[in-house]
Amino acid sequence: MKERIKSITLMVLVGVSLLQSYLLAYGTPNFDLIPQTEYVETELNGSKADMRNVIFPEQIVTHLGNKRHTVFPIDNQFYSMVSSDLMRDRSLDQLRKLNGVQTGVSWDILRDERPGIEIRFRQGVPLNVLQTIMPIKGDLSGYTDTITRILYYVKDTRDEVKVYLFTDSPLVVYEAGKTDITVRQLEQYVGFGEHLPSYHYHAASGSYLPNAPISMVRLKMPFTLFTQEQLKRSLFPDPSLTKFLFEKEGSQYYTDSKRILQMKNGQRWFLYTDPIAPPADNQTDIKGNLQNAVNFINQHGGWNSGYLLSGITPQETEGQQTLLFRQYIQNYPVLPAKPDTFGLIKVVMENGAVATYERSTINPDVQAAQRTEAQLPGGDALDALLAGVTKPIDSVYPAYQAVVTEQTVELVPRWAVELLDGSVEFLPAGK
Repeated sequence: MKERIKSITLMVLVGVSLLQSYLLAYGTPNFDLIPQTEYVETELNGSKADMRNVIFPEQIVTHLGNKRHTVFPIDNQFYSMVSSDLMRDRSLDQLRKLNGVQTGVSWDILRDERPGIEIRFRQGVPLNVLQTIMPIKGDLSGYTDTITRILYYVKDTRDEVKVYLFTDSPLVVYEAGKTDITVRQLEQYVGFGEHLPSYHYHAASGSYLPNAPISMVRLKMPFTLFTQEQLKRSLFPDPSLTKFLFEKEGSQYYTDSKRILQMKNGQRWFLYTDPIAPPADNQTDIKGNLQNAVNFINQHGGWNSGYLLSGITPQETEGQQTLLFRQYIQNYPVLPAKPDTFGLIKVVMENGAVATYERSTINPDVQAAQRTEAQLPGGDALDALLAGVTKPIDSVYPAYQAVVTEQTVELVPRWAVELLDGSVEFLPAGK
């Protein structure tokens, strides 16, 4: 009986095999084309960047004398011309460290009375990092003082250009003993300011504010999202080993037994963690950490708009170091209405490698944005609004407040007031 069943089974298998051979040889295949929309894009698209792309002055200020000032916005042709010359072509040499209080120089007089150019960095740049993007001569490998602004001015004798580099401490300032920019060239750059709207110095915030309303563009734009499949393929060396771990409080967790990807779907945000074993000597190298962070982002998502290095904490330490990159759209910083929703890339470095990487999964389509003209107040109206801020102010600047809905991101022009505790408040929106 068993032998008979085996024979019948064998005959059936042979028959099926012959039928398959016939169909392969003589049958006409019917290939159904997959619509383009059904393909899953597994790469994270974004432009590449280098150090110079993420470290640039937020403002270039001209001092015209008699307490007159003006500001070159990032998208202004004068900004491009002056920053290219001073930060790429002109060198600084013979830097010496001074006590900012004991120099005998009145900074108020330099600002208000001397013709000059002031280059301002939002959160400051370590001096040895600054040397990688502008020609500062000398060995500065151990110099990590944070430079917040650089002042070029013409001496009252009109025969020399003086240059000072200010730090985030009033006690520390650097003087360049030598520069190759001439008095005539600097005065030419200062003269550009005569053709732009005037600004005044706001002492309570250390900011330069317009004497008249400024125009901005309100944007409402659609967006796409980085998917968990794209992120898995981009972040894990072997995505096939990545498994769903669990779901908790609206977040989904994936792991390859070493690294973890947390998808915060409600916030449209992800957090990637890669545990790193500490070596014997793990002294932080700020410049190396920054370069490695930029390279990592280039390979894992890229830069879907402009970004500016906006924070390095702590400056000198053993162990972890956090780097923040603020998103810029239309040359203005993007600040979300709620934290960890949009506008920021955060990288934690440890031992020169990326330990955590987090950012929004939102990829805005700026080209498809609806645009509406808007204005922010200036002059006395702006000063009156700032007088109502009761907490100590660090800086004031025009920005976009990002409002994220189910299908769009709306960028609302606002005056941002950054407080000394690091938090940000918005003044009432313009018209």
